[in-house]
Amino acid sequence: MQTSCRSLVWLSIGSVAGSLALSSVRGDSSGGGGGGAQGVYFRGGIGPEFAHETDVNEFFGPLSGVKVKYDTGIRISVAGGYQFCRYFSAEVESGILYNSIKSITGSPEPDASLANVPLLANAVFHIPLDSNFVPYCGLGVGGSTSVLDIDHATIDGTALHGDDSDFVWAAQGFAGFRYEFNDHMGVGFGYRFLATGEPKWDAISAGGSGRIGFDNARTHSFLAEFTLKF
Repeated sequence: MQTSCRSLVWLSIGSVAGSLALSSVRGDSSGGGGGGAQGVYFRGGIGPEFAHETDVNEFFGPLSGVKVKYDTGIRISVAGGYQFCRYFSAEVESGILYNSIKSITGSPEPDASLANVPLLANAVFHIPLDSNFVPYCGLGVGGSTSVLDIDHATIDGTALHGDDSDFVWAAQGFAGFRYEFNDHMGVGFGYRFLATGEPKWDAISAGGSGRIGFDNARTHSFLAEFTLKF
């Protein structure tokens, strides 16, 4: 049910908030920018997420003409990695992207949501400047657990309820910048475009069970970020 997805979102928010609070306590208060220090780092981010509408391409067999639209959602990102030099770092990123479903073609007032929990290996390229600002960009590949949660919705005249998950490929491109207070702490802003494979779930209706499939997910996220280097 949607309660489980919402609980996962609030748990993720609490985890990020706790990590950032701990990071602030441990941060070095000395002045001066960094950008070139090698070592392990942690990054957390949170912000709005916008999902493209998707087609329902399978519902108890092939289907066309049914579209799913989403409300503005939220993305919470947590990553850990190693900076090898001023120009490059590698990291593993996870988190959650959550959207409630705004409309489904032919379904009056659906109560449903879609969440993605990605696990991505990122290559990050930094552009050192003669200042505390450090632009970056990069690519990530991996997979995502896609969770469909339906309290009630109707597709092709059939009422649905229940929840299920599927693991699909995922890839993203991203860019942004951070402002480094010192060699250990920084804040910044990042944009992320994430695409996934076509998830399929078990669908439960009054008439029995079958498969429901969505087209590729495509999302745009804008994150406020915090970085801590060790």
